Amino acid sequence: MDLEMVFNELSARTLAPDISTARQWMSELISTIREARSRGLKVVRTNEDFHAMVLAENYPFSRWRNDREVNREERTFLKTLVTKAPLSVDIPDLTLKIKLEDSDCELSLQGSQAEGFKFAHYLEALAISLNSEPLWNSSRIELELIQIDENEELIEESVEVIHASQKNHLIEHADWIQNRQRTTVADGLELWNRRCELFSSLEFCDCVNTQIESLVDPILRQVIKKLFELDELSKNWRDGALDLDKLPSKVSPESESRLKQFKEQLNIQCPDSNKRIFSLHVRMTPGAWRLHFCTELGPGKIIIGYIGPKIE
Repeated sequence: MDLEMVFNELSARTLAPDISTARQWMSELISTIREARSRGLKVVRTNEDFHAMVLAENYPFSRWRNDREVNREERTFLKTLVTKAPLSVDIPDLTLKIKLEDSDCELSLQGSQAEGFKFAHYLEALAISLNSEPLWNSSRIELELIQIDENEELIEESVEVIHASQKNHLIEHADWIQNRQRTTVADGLELWNRRCELFSSLEFCDCVNTQIESLVDPILRQVIKKLFELDELSKNWRDGALDLDKLPSKVSPESESRLKQFKEQLNIQCPDSNKRIFSLHVRMTPGAWRLHFCTELGPGKIIIGYIGPKIE
């Protein structure tokens, strides 16, 4: 999918203290969207009641749209903006759409459910907000991902979503946007063929070849995301033990019982022809997917040993 924007509905929960401030918020939002469009992001996903939001007391969005004290170009700009509503419209991958609409999976911010951020997270899109609270004046927002896993267990982990509420935030994200656009790959075969170009600080076991080549969306995008996270971690690992807490995704080792039960499957031949145990892994959804890696080679040398459904 093309890189898109997703409106954060929580930024509309706070009313501006006066109409002048509401106009300022809208002007800043439009400036942010314009900057994003100039960098190739053309579409904004919104919830169904975006056009029904109230900006200040007795000043709904509909009144702003007809307010002659608002710059005419700004009012016209929003009328011509390509939007997708509701949030889940026009998502061709049925598995991903089901995941996004799953009530057992949610993103939470300070106790509030954040639908817009959930879509931005799974679509790897840019979340955009009205700059209505100090909370939104940040280029990255940390949230809690809460979901039920394949074992009916509650899983909670922190995730970070790329975000903008002002033009300067887009300038900060210039490299991310370029990388996101540059790393859009058609399928698993292209990903495998470009692995050295895209992930210069990772090594891949031969067995991963067929696993990657068979990938399709939406799990393809999840794998790419996790590989980039690991590549960045490996790139910045210069000495000592690897600090796994620096990885945005939660890392888990296999339990002792699973290490014994699946010793053969987890003992994988590496590029140097030696076999190593690949206990460390990150989870991927939709489905019970795992990416196993090994850090035994030391700083700057993370090895990828398995990408696929949970080993059973």
